Amino acid sequence: MSLTYENPILPGFYPDPCIVRVDDTFYLITSSFQFFPGLPIHKSKDLINWELVGNAINRPSQLSLQHATTKANNLERREIFTGGIYAPTMRFHNGTFYIVCTNLTGSTSMAPEVDFEPNTNFLITCDDLTDPTAYSDPMPFDFYGIDPDLFFDDDGKVYMTGSFIHGYRKKPQTVIRQAEIDLTTGKLVTEARDVWTGTGGNCPEGPHIYKKDGWYYLMIAEGGTHRRHMVTIARSKAATGPFEGYEKNPLITGAPGSPITCVGHADLVEDATGNWWAVMLARRELGERGDSYPLGRETYMVPVDWPEGGFPVFEPVKLRHELAAERGVIGAKQRVSGVDEQVQLSSPQTIYIRDPLLRNYSSEEGAITLHLTETPLGAVGGSPTFVGRRQTFLVSTASAQVDLASAAKTGHAGLAVYKDPFRYASANLDLAAGVVSFNLRHATQEHVVVNSKELKGATVIKLSIQSTVETYIFSYSALIGKRWSPEVELSSIPCSDMSGDDFTGTVFGIYGSGSDGVVRFDSFTIRSD
Repeated sequence: MSLTYENPILPGFYPDPCIVRVDDTFYLITSSFQFFPGLPIHKSKDLINWELVGNAINRPSQLSLQHATTKANNLERREIFTGGIYAPTMRFHNGTFYIVCTNLTGSTSMAPEVDFEPNTNFLITCDDLTDPTAYSDPMPFDFYGIDPDLFFDDDGKVYMTGSFIHGYRKKPQTVIRQAEIDLTTGKLVTEARDVWTGTGGNCPEGPHIYKKDGWYYLMIAEGGTHRRHMVTIARSKAATGPFEGYEKNPLITGAPGSPITCVGHADLVEDATGNWWAVMLARRELGERGDSYPLGRETYMVPVDWPEGGFPVFEPVKLRHELAAERGVIGAKQRVSGVDEQVQLSSPQTIYIRDPLLRNYSSEEGAITLHLTETPLGAVGGSPTFVGRRQTFLVSTASAQVDLASAAKTGHAGLAVYKDPFRYASANLDLAAGVVSFNLRHATQEHVVVNSKELKGATVIKLSIQSTVETYIFSYSALIGKRWSPEVELSSIPCSDMSGDDFTGTVFGIYGSGSDGVVRFDSFTIRSD
């Protein structure tokens, strides 16, 4: 008898996974970049069905994303990089969850050669991941780099290991650096020292340390987070090294000809039956030309064989894995499709851009009211009035119904698929002109407004975005009197317009901008098909 599961195990914009098991429950934390709340945490009993239970950054007072900006590294190559909350590590020790992470900052006019600054590495503690108030305020610690890891040794010492930044246009760009840390003060109690340079790939990063069979294993990512990404490992008899690389590195990378690319940034976990698993980020490159991957980097999983005294052996990553029944905890995927799921402000899945003014958002009986501000959807700074949810299915439909009768008389509102200030598309309402149009901005296309349609006599308008593997289709229908007009397609774009070598994934969202007034969305739903 065999079991099967499908990758990604956590679809949508959930990159840089870190996993921990507490008794019979797994917890997984991922990056969030410019979106608030940050550091989403899922839990699962079977590694397949995951529930979002909270966000480690859930109060604007905890941390500012004001400088979580986006820079165009190379628009022709569709290289668009974003700051904010990068790769976290979460570990559980003596009843407490410890989360370490980095907030990278930039300016709204960053040149390609300028790096984001790791201005804050921080520690958050929590004893109940389901309680938003249980997450501590971040405690900063001194480390000029990203991807911090925590390792609790048997002698009571705790080591912080991270990717120290020399500069992304220098050689070497980064190095794996380590120091002992005092978790009560956030102070590094030993001098930070280099412990491994990796196997020669660019940007050694994403370190995690494990102790097994008397060995300390240091697993990292190399090659950059896109197509040269890979997982490598070294080991030592001491937590501080020296570490010797595995002669059969890499443990895993993207396979030639596979639609699964960018494989890397892995973490290991042992289940209650003694089997090992690795979670990692990867990207699905789909469509006839393989240029459709708007969801970006997602969370994947592979079985791992870790023999006593040896190095872990990863199975190749696949979209569909078959397992022997004795692999243990894997369960059947529970899917809900064809149902319109209402987006709610109270849900931990709901996200905003950078530092939201939460007083500008209210809800009643399923409707969401946006209080307009002058920050437009495509602003490179500030926080547009925007309520979103990650796109987690390639084939899906987002819909929003706008009450025109009560809306502000000037300004804009609409339904968008959004990635960053350089890439978004929307069905947009010009409230003053009384028209609906298609708005587009992507890597090689400056902002354009096309195909405007008058809404004479309409009191309500329904906006829709239908996504397929290769296309986003934007449409609308209007309530005039007591009758709905036929649905009209405004435009469509290839998913490649929202794809690129980037860090984030697509988000469906409603938005509004203007000098004053409100816009009421009677409904905002997302359906997976």
